Amino acid sequence: MDAESKVSDFGALAAFATALGRLSVVDLSPTLYTNMQQWATHPDVAIVPNARNFKQDNYFLQTLVMPEHSGSHVDAPAHVLPDRANETIDTFAPTVLWGPAKKVDLSDKKWLPGDLVSVDYFRAKVDEQRINIEENDILLVEFGWDRYLVGVDVDHAKGRWWGGNMPGFSDALCRYIASLRPRAVGTDTAACDIAAVDGRVVTEEWGHRRDFLPNGILILEGIVNLAKMPTEFYFIALPLKIRGGSGSPLRVIGLVPA
Repeated sequence: MDAESKVSDFGALAAFATALGRLSVVDLSPTLYTNMQQWATHPDVAIVPNARNFKQDNYFLQTLVMPEHSGSHVDAPAHVLPDRANETIDTFAPTVLWGPAKKVDLSDKKWLPGDLVSVDYFRAKVDEQRINIEENDILLVEFGWDRYLVGVDVDHAKGRWWGGNMPGFSDALCRYIASLRPRAVGTDTAACDIAAVDGRVVTEEWGHRRDFLPNGILILEGIVNLAKMPTEFYFIALPLKIRGGSGSPLRVIGLVPA
């Protein structure tokens, strides 16, 4: 690389840093804590708070034991597709979940566990909100379901409802979304396209097993704070590089003009 090219590249980096400073960052991930809400059949999240402590060890460290699909997280094809067992999360580029996001807000309807979003209703909302969903976008659907998530200071025994109860996508909607070819599809529920009532799945897993993951469309679940986002923003999430991982927890942020 010659000196002129180096100057040009550093100029681009400086411009990027300046542009980044003009953006606001919105946190779209929940806090991880012991026995937090998640998909009803997954093992619990456990955080050992005193694994190393000042009294015994002269420093502080916690130990985390948790499923790959905890908090806000991504599903890789290997999660549910035996014939795609080699498509684990560590095989994807670290920037696979960086890009323009389009958010479809469905939160004005009172959704119940087991309800399904029809393709006609979805398309009407897309038109109403003047959203242009393009290939390789990150498509996010806001049910407003994160309002049922409980925080760390709430009795955990009362806080398991969210992970076993959720609306989902109809068969036709999964097919339609796949035809748009987004790079990922996500919701503020525990299982994206899958609807459930009291821990019982009430739909086929059309998105997971037929339309999304088999077509290279990653699945995002447990996203929060979508109500704070406009219909278009820049999405950044980094999966952990887990060897053979069926998915990964994510720290998700949205970038919007300050």
